[in-house]
Amino acid sequence: MQAVDRFIRLTGLLVVTLVLAACAAPITYPVRITYTGQAPIASERVGQVGLQVLEDERNVDDAYWIGRREVGSGSYERYVATPDNVALSVSDALAELLQRKGLQIAQIKGWDFTPEDMLARAGDNDYLIGGVIRNFTCEADKGLMHTRMVMEIELELQVGRVGRQSVDRRPVDIRMERVAPTFGPEDLQRFMNEMLAQVLEKGLKDVP
Repeated sequence: MQAVDRFIRLTGLLVVTLVLAACAAPITYPVRITYTGQAPIASERVGQVGLQVLEDERNVDDAYWIGRREVGSGSYERYVATPDNVALSVSDALAELLQRKGLQIAQIKGWDFTPEDMLARAGDNDYLIGGVIRNFTCEADKGLMHTRMVMEIELELQVGRVGRQSVDRRPVDIRMERVAPTFGPEDLQRFMNEMLAQVLEKGLKDVP
């Protein structure tokens, strides 16, 4: 009888442990990074840009990581970029904005951001653009009746003008907090892309 009671207690303990482990395991949601701004669409081509994929210099282990939301009791939800990592996704958004401005995109790599290297790689390009991602994260906390989101984006764009033989270093950043009664991947995606559009438009306001 004691053996049976012990078995029942151990079985119950195992079930509780498994349930708690399942509750603590993060749920992962994919979100899509895109340009959703309202920059006017040029009626004709006005030049060509050599675009280099931005370097991801965030202090994260996962190149797809965007952020997470605490949902209580040590549990949280993870949000990751899809289908490409953050660096490729932000670079694609940058390319979309440049195309709306009437610039044709050519891919480049290996540019060290100096004017000398720009001129060596220029080819038919009027501009060379690259840079680094310092921060691109969202942290959210679930309250009783709402969720508080804090989004931070920090980029350093390098804008090279071949005709002027010059390269401009352009740090652009934004930090914004939003409180919403509901929260899901769609809400984060919309919030994130609105902020990204502001950052990119500011960094490229005089290009071309």
